Amino acid sequence: MQGQKTLFSSPILCIMRLVPKKVHSIAAFLVSVEGLFLLALGMYLLVRTLTSQVEELDAVIAEIVFLVLGGTGLLFAGRGFRQQRNYGRGPTVMANLIAIGVSYYMIDGDRVLMGLVLGSFAVLTLFSALAAIPKSAGPHQGTTS
Repeated sequence: MQGQKTLFSSPILCIMRLVPKKVHSIAAFLVSVEGLFLLALGMYLLVRTLTSQVEELDAVIAEIVFLVLGGTGLLFAGRGFRQQRNYGRGPTVMANLIAIGVSYYMIDGDRVLMGLVLGSFAVLTLFSALAAIPKSAGPHQGTTS
């Protein structure tokens, strides 16, 4: 089926021509910023936990582990975008869909400015991740057949 146009191929190709050539770099930068932010937040919680009295230590430790693993995962996803590979897109999309939900609850909880900043950054990163489609030699990228 190579060379044949489907109903959906023309609109997608037209949209992709409008995307800047550096979209992989943009996506890599935005995802790396998110990863570094999560790592910094995890380190902040670690220092805050060590220097203050915590009522529920197990919940804070779980949150620190989640932030460190999530931040590390997003840094690897940014690496995938820099290398124009596919493995970074899934975690990036999932993390930013979660961030959009968190931003909604921040806005609903009277933290409007923080929610708008988080939501805007998440939407921008989500669109850049979806636009960063690697170029492949054939229809089945990543397979050897």
